[in-house]
Amino acid sequence: MTVAADEPDRSGLVCVAVTGVRAPLAVLEALSRPREELPGSLPDLQRRAGVGQLCLINTCERVEVYAYDGAGPDAAAVVRALANARGVLEETVRDAADVLTGREAARHLLRVAAGLESFVLGESDIVGQVRSAAAASHEAGVGGLELERLVASAVNTSRRVRASTSFGESGRSVAAAAVRVAAQEHGGDLAGRSVLVVGGGEVAAQAVDSATRFGASVTVCARTRRRAERLADAGAQLVPLDRLLELLPTADVVVFATASPEPLLEAGQLGQALAGGRHPLLVLDLCVPRNVHPQVRDLPGVRLLDLADLRAMSEVENEHLSRDVARAEQVVEEELDRYHQWSARRSAAASVQQLREDLEECVRTHTLEATRGVPEDLRPLVAESIRRGLHQLAHGPTRRLMEAAEAGDDRLVEILGGIFSRA
Repeated sequence: MTVAADEPDRSGLVCVAVTGVRAPLAVLEALSRPREELPGSLPDLQRRAGVGQLCLINTCERVEVYAYDGAGPDAAAVVRALANARGVLEETVRDAADVLTGREAARHLLRVAAGLESFVLGESDIVGQVRSAAAASHEAGVGGLELERLVASAVNTSRRVRASTSFGESGRSVAAAAVRVAAQEHGGDLAGRSVLVVGGGEVAAQAVDSATRFGASVTVCARTRRRAERLADAGAQLVPLDRLLELLPTADVVVFATASPEPLLEAGQLGQALAGGRHPLLVLDLCVPRNVHPQVRDLPGVRLLDLADLRAMSEVENEHLSRDVARAEQVVEEELDRYHQWSARRSAAASVQQLREDLEECVRTHTLEATRGVPEDLRPLVAESIRRGLHQLAHGPTRRLMEAAEAGDDRLVEILGGIFSRA
């Protein structure tokens, strides 16, 4: 387990991130949850972690828990909760996870939303997945203002990065990258090739769009025709999922892009479908859990690439991309500073309120003392003079209190918050 923490951390924020960069695909599969199960499972995960707010990002590349608690969440408890909730050994998750706290945890989510943590730099899918995770938390009743504000900062980071870099261009998605690999393996394009896309969701739509751009003849094999209907407008032929095995022998490339929790293609099924010999078949599995059984790799004439393979083949940075990354990192830091300032002001709110209440008590006390024997019509003038003077006196400590909050100096915040106390 890699741990990165602000010193000291008083933010109440922790992130436990299990990603394809470090974790084997099998671990991601074990921790992954079907999208429809998320709202129902989040309260149990929150209870296990013992935190006030929780958000779970569950994609083909990552399973990440963001937890917030005013008393300070126990990072080890969050790791344990993530493991136990899915029946995975705690040691397995601990070895695979990056644990981030405070500012580093917030920075990580902003980088994720900007596409800086994806193996396809600047990928377009991830910000929508971050939004979906926040919506699931809200639906499950485990969200809260701190995490909602952090997600809003992440979404704004993505918007700004896409507006100011080439990351906003089409083709920056896992599906587009996979189809590019297929085109490269067929001499640079897919003209005259048959591409079979399995799935009807957003990833499938991106695969269809990319394959069409490369000149392929595309067939979409989907469980629900209604969900895949829009893909016909992109030039794809639609067929039901139960025709998958029938169509495999005529395909040059098959792209699996579903949310199925179970494998859709076993080695025996594919071997039987391809019996009799034929041209090579490239199978691209973009799913977590995997839709294609790994034993398919052993079949002659078949090449299987899953997300781990595609990650290893990811693009090499060029000078233009390096400039885009630098700009994206700048945006991340600017948005991170804004979120940190908001968080500091929120954490200092109680101390500022106490300072103001004590200040008003001082005004009342000094006004009573100063107006003894003063004519009634002059007392408001004396009171206003005292109030103005004390508020001017409090301006410096109030500003310093906010600076101390931003610096994480809780002791100084406490002292300044009680500077006008008469106790």
